[in-house]
Amino acid sequence: MKRTFTRQELYDLVWSTPISKLAEQLEISDRGLAKTCARYHIAVPGRGYWAKIEAGQPATKSPLWKLDNPSLQTVHVGGAKQQINPYVAFAIEAAQKAVEKTKVKPVAASNPTVQSQKESGAAPVTTFEPVRRPHTSVSGLALELKAAQPDRDGEVAITGIRVHRDSRSRVIAFLHHLAIALEHRGISLAQGERGLKASISPDDISFEISEGRQRVKHEPSPAELKKEQDYERKRAMASKRGQWLFPEKFWPEFDYHYSGKLTFEINNWADGARRKWSDGKHQSFETMVDGIADGILYHLAFDKARREKREKEEQRRRHLAHRRELHKKREEREAKRIKFLAALSDYQQEAAQLKSVIESASKAGGDTLAEYQRMIEWSKARLAHLEAQNEPETLAANLRSENLFPHEDELFDPEGDPPPKQGYWD
Repeated sequence: MKRTFTRQELYDLVWSTPISKLAEQLEISDRGLAKTCARYHIAVPGRGYWAKIEAGQPATKSPLWKLDNPSLQTVHVGGAKQQINPYVAFAIEAAQKAVEKTKVKPVAASNPTVQSQKESGAAPVTTFEPVRRPHTSVSGLALELKAAQPDRDGEVAITGIRVHRDSRSRVIAFLHHLAIALEHRGISLAQGERGLKASISPDDISFEISEGRQRVKHEPSPAELKKEQDYERKRAMASKRGQWLFPEKFWPEFDYHYSGKLTFEINNWADGARRKWSDGKHQSFETMVDGIADGILYHLAFDKARREKREKEEQRRRHLAHRRELHKKREEREAKRIKFLAALSDYQQEAAQLKSVIESASKAGGDTLAEYQRMIEWSKARLAHLEAQNEPETLAANLRSENLFPHEDELFDPEGDPPPKQGYWD
């Protein structure tokens, strides 16, 4: 969808399509689109407008104000599209496809309660009714959370969850519905060492649920002040007796007040993915179950794509390393072959020379010196040895022992010689 419009074109769009759907088509947030319309003085439908349209009731449509400023006549929606990291583009694409493939309708809340806050002007807040039988994947976690002892400020903490005691039933209900949403996407939910864990074997991600809190200076109560005064009198009396007592504190320096606003945060990293969801003025955890489940699926699909690529690259490196090792051994064997043939040629040349020497000595005849005769005898023995080395049976035995010309070549590479190594990781 294009991003540049005239004011009239954008006005017609926002009054013909709900702003949330239009923002999704323009790949920006609905809040961002509303701010753009306000910047260009384009009125947008108020709350209840689309409900009246669906019910067939008359609904007031605000007109488009006329402006004399020519710079406000052309509207560009959204900024430049974020450049995708080329090193993880494949993983981003795989993650997006995985989420689109498993798109499901929003998980229906089990007896949801809508608390209307018309008096304050706030948007209706949807909450889940307490769950009596949590999903099997979170039942053990629910028992542990219920049994956890709150600290002085009312905080209960187990691995992966840190909330106020009053928020326990809400967290359990949320986890129950999240487990159902993840189950629709083929994802299992459990408790891991680093927090809560969602997984599609063998990949998993961890996440945490926490509650916002505010630190305020502690105001000591009368009882705490009295304890301090009594102890100071005790220290003073001990000092008179020549004794010394350690100073003690009877109240903490700070108190923590919990806001009731929950935050869901994924500990893993995936480029282009949302990692944190929190309660806000216009939305609550209960309305974000599907969005969070899609976010978890995105992270898992992203990790899977990267893992599979790493495994493929590692397999390619191992295969290439094996081919290079074969090539190295073939070169070593080739050098041995050349050396063997060179030695065979030397034997043949030496044998020919010895034959000539022995033949010349036999023609000379007569008595010769004993040393010369012994040399001739040695030459004949040497010639016999050389001729034995040139015998086909001996040559075959030597070739077999060196494995220079095997019938089945274990060093054969059907792909030919591998490319030379370009770098350390090649």
